Amino acid sequence: MLEAYLAVLETFRAQFTAAVDALADPPVLLHCQGGRDRTGLVVALLLAAAGVDAETIAADHALSDESWAPHNSSWFEEAEDEDERARRQRIARPAGRTMAELVAEVESCYGGPAAYLATANLDTVVLRLRA
Repeated sequence: MLEAYLAVLETFRAQFTAAVDALADPPVLLHCQGGRDRTGLVVALLLAAAGVDAETIAADHALSDESWAPHNSSWFEEAEDEDERARRQRIARPAGRTMAELVAEVESCYGGPAAYLATANLDTVVLRLRA
């Protein structure tokens, strides 16, 4: 999942920045189907920007795996073929420390979440998180 998440961050950087910009003007609801991938990435970036340590970010992300787990069986069964079922099973595996590793990669590749997002609104959103 780390490689997939890094590819998503690289491909959709403008969309992640737009999501943070939207969060600067509440009320806002941030969600995706499972709350694990796109939402998880936005939340991980924001938490890291707010100074939350990587292990806490990973533990927070693991809660999404737990909340989505009861839906996996039906999602697997709905797959149109075995290849799709195998893909779904592979991506549904708990991500574990992936978000902690992602935070380290964002630091290494981009200079941190603030540099990655490069938006003036990040300070506003981070201040709200800290409050």
